[in-house]
Amino acid sequence: MRAVKIRDSKFGTALVVESLKNAGGYVLGFRIDPVEKLQEVMKEIHSLYRVYSANPIFGVQYQVEDRLEPLEQVTVAYEEDDIEITEDNAQSDAFVAYYADGNKREDAEPVFCEQLGLAIEGLKDGFTLESLWEVTGI
Repeated sequence: MRAVKIRDSKFGTALVVESLKNAGGYVLGFRIDPVEKLQEVMKEIHSLYRVYSANPIFGVQYQVEDRLEPLEQVTVAYEEDDIEITEDNAQSDAFVAYYADGNKREDAEPVFCEQLGLAIEGLKDGFTLESLWEVTGI
């Protein structure tokens, strides 16, 4: 609702209700007799609008069942993990050989792989299909 006011019109004194542009931009006029009743209706509309805008109803009613705990209660102290990182050069060599080959001019000839049941690019010397799977961590 954009505005509620009393104006003079060609029909006499009228209550005018204007809606917002995104709600259609309507201008509605109501003639209410006697003038005292017009003032009461305007005050009532203002009162209802104030109550509604403080706690609007959007057509969905809900109740909060689970209250979230304050952040201070759910915060866990930081603990250093007791792990050791080791590097396995065999895995990184397969990765380097297949993905960082800057001198690669063309694909290797495809060969049928019985293990997979499909054609794959021929493996480089010293590599097995199992070593390639170890690179991806599968």
